[in-house]
Amino acid sequence: MIHLIGGPPRVGKSTLALMLLERAGLPQVPTDALVSMLQHAAPEYGVRHGDHPDKAVPAQPFLLAFLTAIDESLHPDDPADGYAVEGDVITPETATALTAAGIPFTAAFLGNTALTADLLRAAPDDWLKGEPDAAYERTAAWIRDRSTALRTTCERTGHIYVDTGRNHEEALEFAYDSLTRHS
Repeated sequence: MIHLIGGPPRVGKSTLALMLLERAGLPQVPTDALVSMLQHAAPEYGVRHGDHPDKAVPAQPFLLAFLTAIDESLHPDDPADGYAVEGDVITPETATALTAAGIPFTAAFLGNTALTADLLRAAPDDWLKGEPDAAYERTAAWIRDRSTALRTTCERTGHIYVDTGRNHEEALEFAYDSLTRHS
């Protein structure tokens, strides 16, 4: 089964995928690799890294083809056969499209509506290192805004949304349970 983990950057998607690897033996597939490949090999499609609001839109056809290929590679009689696919191009619309295609999956969408510039700066792999304070403020605000929008979309579409901002570890445990309970 495919276990989708979506949400903006810095909310715990990779950590949750690592939990699925360590506890359930599910290999992690980060969609960053797909985005990088398309950005460099086929720039005419407009798929690129960054914080632009429509980032996921041009990636969707490629992501859906990729997820279909993953589904076709899984052994249907082995419930333990699967992958944890995570990335910020995975959206509730991706999950809706998989449902329409009849592809079995579970999904959890993570957000962080409490992220501050200080928390972003304190992350172990500070990817804004050396940037001015304003960059941390802008990025934290963007992640909070994307998280709020994601929560609203998940409420509307019935997908699981987990906010990792208040109690990160507890929220990730809840998301893990949500993904594995439905597999």
